[in-house]
Amino acid sequence: MEMIERASEEHAKKILYVINESNRKAYKDIIPEKHFREPVLSIEELLQDFSRMSFYVYRHEGEIVGVAALHVLDKDTGRIRWVYVLPEFQRKGIGTALVTYVEHEAERFGLKKLWLITAEKAYWAINFYRKLGYRQTGRIERPWGNDLIMEKEIH
Repeated sequence: MEMIERASEEHAKKILYVINESNRKAYKDIIPEKHFREPVLSIEELLQDFSRMSFYVYRHEGEIVGVAALHVLDKDTGRIRWVYVLPEFQRKGIGTALVTYVEHEAERFGLKKLWLITAEKAYWAINFYRKLGYRQTGRIERPWGNDLIMEKEIH
């Protein structure tokens, strides 16, 4: 059975595994070793994020295989964070389902715009977000290349 639910801190270790495992597979080859952070997130940082963001998990046969978070920044704007799906479950619609779910939650909160940051070299992520209606609105210079800011108006 497949389902998306709001996560609680009791899910933190599994969420941490999904984020770090997926990040390693996706970004290790595009971010130079001296700049690649392994793991990308610690349990302490994740628990801090839990106090600021709403996390959502995607379950497949009871196991957490995907995650996404919504950080409400003000009454109109939110940021999507930590969208990751375990590599063996990618390209099955799970990422789309998670982002769509987060967008519906953002609408429920009355937000009007969502934004996110992704690596310019992560062409798969850029294509994924473009298909979901996000457009590039900015660029952030990093030592290893650029990150892109992408936004979407929601109603």
